[in-house]
Amino acid sequence: MTGGTLIVSRAVNLFPEIKKFFSGLGFRDVTVTAAEKDGLYSLIDELEPVRLMMDCKFYDLATPYMMGQLLKRFPKQYTAVLAGDNYPLSQAICFFGHGVKSYACLWDGMEEYKKGLRIIRDGEKYVSPTLKLLLENPANRPRVDKNQNITKRHKECLLMLCCGYKTASIGEKLHISKSTVENHLQCLYNIFHANSREEMIAIAWRLDLVTKDDLQFYDDRTLNFPLPDWAEEKINLNRRTA
Repeated sequence: MTGGTLIVSRAVNLFPEIKKFFSGLGFRDVTVTAAEKDGLYSLIDELEPVRLMMDCKFYDLATPYMMGQLLKRFPKQYTAVLAGDNYPLSQAICFFGHGVKSYACLWDGMEEYKKGLRIIRDGEKYVSPTLKLLLENPANRPRVDKNQNITKRHKECLLMLCCGYKTASIGEKLHISKSTVENHLQCLYNIFHANSREEMIAIAWRLDLVTKDDLQFYDDRTLNFPLPDWAEEKINLNRRTA
């Protein structure tokens, strides 16, 4: 399919309609996929598309970060992001910090949306008028360090965050100061464009940065708490069947 178009979407039941819509706008050799991460990278290697367009919610709030990871691997790939609804503008701005070429939003109206898609089809840069207004203000431009990596300490703090530990407790467990923990967490928020610990936890779960086997929702203090009857019964059952 060298020279064609690859569209990344989770709307599997709409793949035929999506292909028909973009083919009708003049996109050639359209392929629609729900492949992600390594599966998506393998498909890009195989198809060598001229342009790749991804639904802004494909990786939920982590899509800007994941598009950055994709462009690290395929730095010359023309990439565009498509928004079918009110994706947060604070997140949409971050796509350009990661090197995304274009952004088209259906909320600008169907006529403008199709205009943007035709520009994307021709390989030129297009930015949704709504988003363009924000980008014109230097204060709103994304500050993205593409070379910033997640360290072992970052991962430790993230895991404990996902396990429900407060900042001070993370510091105690890792034998570092509370301010150091806050710095590590803020670094993670910056890398993934998360605005809160709740968003960071959701992103960690979405990207499999932590797994359910990693999670332990307790700390040392809970060992002295009396358990409810059903929990005691479950523990005793597990002991008998072990």
